[in-house]
Amino acid sequence: MEPKKNNFTTINNEANKIWNNSVSALEQTTSDSISKAYRSMSSSQKEAANVQKDTAFKFFNDTEAALKNIKKGGIKNPSLGQLGNSLIWGIYHAEAKLENAKSKKEANEASNAIYTLNKSLEELYAVIELGRDTDSMFMVEYFGLEDTKNPGQPGGMALVGRDTLEWCKTMVIRSGLAGDNAREEYYVGDDGDIRLRYTGEILNGRSVDHPAIQWLSYDPGIVLDLKGENIKMLQEPSSMDQNGQPVSILDKSMQYNDAYLLLDKKYMEISKDGKTQTEFIPANMAKILNDTKSRSSAKATALLSKYDEANRVWRNNFGMPEDLVFSVAPNGNNVDKNQQIEFQKLMFESLKPLLPTVAVGATTEVVKEVKPEATEVVEEELTVDQFN
Repeated sequence: MEPKKNNFTTINNEANKIWNNSVSALEQTTSDSISKAYRSMSSSQKEAANVQKDTAFKFFNDTEAALKNIKKGGIKNPSLGQLGNSLIWGIYHAEAKLENAKSKKEANEASNAIYTLNKSLEELYAVIELGRDTDSMFMVEYFGLEDTKNPGQPGGMALVGRDTLEWCKTMVIRSGLAGDNAREEYYVGDDGDIRLRYTGEILNGRSVDHPAIQWLSYDPGIVLDLKGENIKMLQEPSSMDQNGQPVSILDKSMQYNDAYLLLDKKYMEISKDGKTQTEFIPANMAKILNDTKSRSSAKATALLSKYDEANRVWRNNFGMPEDLVFSVAPNGNNVDKNQQIEFQKLMFESLKPLLPTVAVGATTEVVKEVKPEATEVVEEELTVDQFN
């Protein structure tokens, strides 16, 4: 069989085949990665992600209509103006009653009403200022605007943990992007405090009611960039090399430093087609784990000392379906003992994807030994004369 001749067509076809195979592999890898990430999410994370996705679609798909709805919500909500007018008129009428009081009892009642209404009005002004800041923050961080990280991702706004999912839903209502059946209502509570009540399909038939100052001050927090923190830790000096110089586990290119490799146990593997060979060097995993365990534990302990931060990692990074149990443990941390143990374990295991069992060295071409061609030996017939 004659060898295939190379020409433009054959080379081009072969190149296109390689490209198509690579693209298909990339598509599959990307699909698998997304599916794996989705499977690792808790049900509340999935719900939070879907709410954010749907809201972002409404916002970016028809920004003009979204902005019109936004103007109807928040501090421009008609309910806010109505409450303000009600308080102002209430003060006016109470002052009139005080002026026309005919008994000490009527005067005291009018004075108390004026005090309570003025206090509510002052709080309403504070709510308006706070609401303006909260609205701006939410729009930027929930939609990943102005170079902020996407919500739910490392460095972005957290979407779950404690009241975060519920708070996000009410902020979507407040922004006017939750549909026509969603409502935000300002009203005065029994103690004279300004309160907010939310209703709508987005809340799954529930009504959410909170003091306005408390609710508008809620901070969902930022998702910890755990991978970034781990990389930083692994690239900080943790041992000494053979020359007594400080050395880290990983260098800036994310490769092992020699101090953490079993250089005397390197080996070669030949490719299936037998054309190339690759060098592999086993990592000194015992030394690596010994030099990382205490630092990982210290990081976990620092997080556990602050319940909200630990819970944010627990829910957003580790994908747990429920909050950490708030409980005073003997070590002073406000987290259940067994969950502290699990938290430490998950924090340590988060290093594993960054620490392969072997380092991959150079790939070189296999040089096959050329055997010398065999020469034919001609046997010479011996005669009697040769011995004379």
